Amino acid sequence: MNSDDVICSCLGVTAGMIKEAVESGARTYEEVKEATGAGSVCGACESDVQNVIDEVLKG
Repeated sequence: MNSDDVICSCLGVTAGMIKEAVESGARTYEEVKEATGAGSVCGACESDVQNVIDEVLKG
């Protein structure tokens, strides 16, 4: 996944922004949502956000 890929289209949150949040300590969807806003508008991207979290945590 490219860091510039938009994961949350409502707020323009990219995969890179989610990666940065995880690398800064966010480990769950809720923590990433709080840090980036991803998923806080319509929630349609929840599974995509979780997929990015999982990828980053796998290393």
